[in-house]
Amino acid sequence: MPVTPTIEVDDTLKERSSHGSFELPIETYTDNCEIFHSLYNHWHDEMELIYIESGSGLVRLNKEILRVKAGDLIIVNRGVLHGIKTDLKNILYFRSIVFDLNFLSGPAGDLCQERVISLLMDNQAEFTHIISRSDDNYGNICLLFDRIHSCHKEKKPYYFVKLKALFFSFFYEMLMGNYITPADKDENKSLASIKKILDYINLNYSQPLTAAELTALSNYSEYYFMKLFKQYTGKTLIAYINDLRIEKAKPMLLHSDSSVTEIALEVGFNNTSYFIKKFQQATGMSPHKFRRNLS
Repeated sequence: MPVTPTIEVDDTLKERSSHGSFELPIETYTDNCEIFHSLYNHWHDEMELIYIESGSGLVRLNKEILRVKAGDLIIVNRGVLHGIKTDLKNILYFRSIVFDLNFLSGPAGDLCQERVISLLMDNQAEFTHIISRSDDNYGNICLLFDRIHSCHKEKKPYYFVKLKALFFSFFYEMLMGNYITPADKDENKSLASIKKILDYINLNYSQPLTAAELTALSNYSEYYFMKLFKQYTGKTLIAYINDLRIEKAKPMLLHSDSSVTEIALEVGFNNTSYFIKKFQQATGMSPHKFRRNLS
């Protein structure tokens, strides 16, 4: 299986990569967390289905943290901030399907559109976040995941017709299992605020950042902002900024000739020793060893 690449995101942590084409906005992937042990928080307008082939780890979906294992199916609803972290002793391998709900859209008045697709597109409803082996309809749901993934990979004649039928069958099985719920409007509001802060951090991570500065942008009190930030990211503000800087440093270590000190300064660390310490804590190796072993 190929090594999972880093994910390129824009200034709001929205993934830059397009999935599929305008005519067929679907893409399938087979990935793992062998080298990059986590996929940093990001979001996209498309929905995503992730099937855990083997291994174990954590998946974060907005404020929710899920412990995942082989056989679990993760449903990432449209616009959800999400990330994956593997257990180092049991590396995650997974397949995924990313698709735009517009592929399934129908005209105004169409029952599927009005009662299901529109609700998901407008974030008025969402699918349950995880389906495990013991859950109702698990077999049918995962079989359809397999068939969608295979159909897209094989690309037989008129496969796009079959794909649409398979997606509607998948949605039908999810609905019959009662795996759809109304969305939390308060969460949608707080998520928008957190995305705004993550946008600012991603734009300015190379500069000094203070809690007071970011709190002012959130329009919340400092206490509530810090609490909300940790709920969505799983980290304190300082830990998040440090980890983001380390993630930004990794490709620079692998793909540039800049010194460790130059990279540390470029990603926002004004002390090389502190950068090396934090990099070692995050990856289990020094920046020099990371560069030597993986480049």
